[in-house]
Amino acid sequence: MTRRHFLFAWFLLGLAPVPPSMCYAQAPSATGARAWTVIPTIVIVSAENDTRLPLVREAIDFWNRSFAEIGSAFRLGNVTQSAGALPIEELKALHAVSVSTMTPDSAPPESIRSLPGNIVVALSDGEFISFGVRWPSMEKALVAIKTDRTYPMTLPNVARNVIAHEIGHAIGLRHNSDPTMLMCGRPAPCRPDAFISPTARYFPLSGEEKALLLARYPADWEGHSRQRRE
Repeated sequence: MTRRHFLFAWFLLGLAPVPPSMCYAQAPSATGARAWTVIPTIVIVSAENDTRLPLVREAIDFWNRSFAEIGSAFRLGNVTQSAGALPIEELKALHAVSVSTMTPDSAPPESIRSLPGNIVVALSDGEFISFGVRWPSMEKALVAIKTDRTYPMTLPNVARNVIAHEIGHAIGLRHNSDPTMLMCGRPAPCRPDAFISPTARYFPLSGEEKALLLARYPADWEGHSRQRRE
């Protein structure tokens, strides 16, 4: 057993502290409970050949299947790509603010506000804690994903589930403490062994999360017709 897998086993047992680089992050209030009132379009900001691009599209498909399965009319919308990168230092600073002082009525920085799309997915080469944050009053959200070139993002299934997890924050979900669930996150030591499985899979949503999403986005959700009228 390598040192990494030894430490990984300790994380699974809850016997060692979880380093920040292995944690998901969420803003305590900016991931707030307001439902989207439009079908959110997604713009992916990344290098043109970023290997994570298919994972973002697969994660969006995962969420749209999940909404269909629970009987919700809500869906994530069209996906486009914008070649480039958001400044790493800006993402780090935004993460630091988002987990401490951001409120639902805060405004995103101009670099994000000026981008098309309601949900900006930034596939970064930077080293920080991946996070998702939302500005409900502006119908804008950011999903910032750290580099996939360092551990643990290099493990099978990690990048896939981190991207889906952070999109979950953009939709409005918070962390839970169940390591078998997609939205598990700090302060819980959420390191299920399926992360190192060769089988590609998404961790599931809890029953409570499904009920919350259906209450927020019911079968008669009118975002689609409202968007068409506007």
